[in-house]
Amino acid sequence: MFEKVLFPTDFSECNLKILDYLSELKKVGVKEIILIRVINLNRVTGIAGGIDIEEYIESEEKEAEKKLSELVEFLKAEGLNARYVKPIPAGDPVTEILKAAEEEEVSLIIIGSRGKSVVKEILLGSVSEGVVRKANVPVIVVKFELVEKGDSYECRRIFPKMFERILYAHDLTEHSDKVLKFVKYAAKKANGSVTILHVIENDKTDKLEKIKEELNTEGIETKVIVKKGVPHKMILKVAEEEKSTIIFMGSRGMGLIQSLLLGSVVDAVVRHSKIPVFVYKG
Repeated sequence: MFEKVLFPTDFSECNLKILDYLSELKKVGVKEIILIRVINLNRVTGIAGGIDIEEYIESEEKEAEKKLSELVEFLKAEGLNARYVKPIPAGDPVTEILKAAEEEEVSLIIIGSRGKSVVKEILLGSVSEGVVRKANVPVIVVKFELVEKGDSYECRRIFPKMFERILYAHDLTEHSDKVLKFVKYAAKKANGSVTILHVIENDKTDKLEKIKEELNTEGIETKVIVKKGVPHKMILKVAEEEKSTIIFMGSRGMGLIQSLLLGSVVDAVVRHSKIPVFVYKG
């Protein structure tokens, strides 16, 4: 189900920390990792004079090829098939990542997030949020805790096992139903438990009990929690209370303008969660 993974990288410390989860990814069947480094032309477009775009791209390509080759060798040494997207794409990161995901026919995208909440990122959308909104395959957004270390910070995992305690946020729609097969697969492969959470908007919660019975029949320890409140805030609150190691969610796939006008629970959870978030639009 997750055999072929696309891993976008910017070579930052937090991004490369995702590789700490290799053993967890192997548990859920990952066999091949395709790396992609996008030369972000959004950073240089519109800057007045002084920049030779072709020279800039050539310089970035050389550095990227060296680092990607090193990562490929590391992943192969860990027993995984690995390669990187060639030629090194240049342009809008979200567009290039989604293009590669489609061309490579990957089964999962795993991407890091800086977790910023500044106005610019909320308005323009981070790369991870853009990928979540538009991807046609499951996406895991990995988060890390920033811990002060001297005059700087380092990234640390809050929990060592990604799929040990799954929080399955269910809003009683077909979008959430489609996530069940991934929840079941990950929980069985990683011997994890599942907490099904519904933030109540109506009293029809029989569906959740049926899902619980189905998972229990598969030998997966499962419980149901129903809460009242603002959906994204309650999801994050319960994740913390339950010491969840990952949140699984379904997405309606709203575009940027619609999500800004109406608000998106998925966007808010991805932006503010301290633990990895699995999203499937379906």
